[in-house]
Amino acid sequence: MGTVILISTVAIIVAVVGCFVIWRLDASRAEEVDHVAPPPVAGPQLEERPAAAPRPIE
Repeated sequence: MGTVILISTVAIIVAVVGCFVIWRLDASRAEEVDHVAPPPVAGPQLEERPAAAPRPIE
């Protein structure tokens, strides 16, 4: 009977600690996602060239 109580107690403690760890990981991930990324830095713009005219078929 003592073994059953011991195993049950350990199982409850592991469940509570596991839930807390998972909750903390989820909360830290939510904080990480919540941060807004800085606006992108404008880099050099590429000049658009006109499309080459198609060559006639010979």
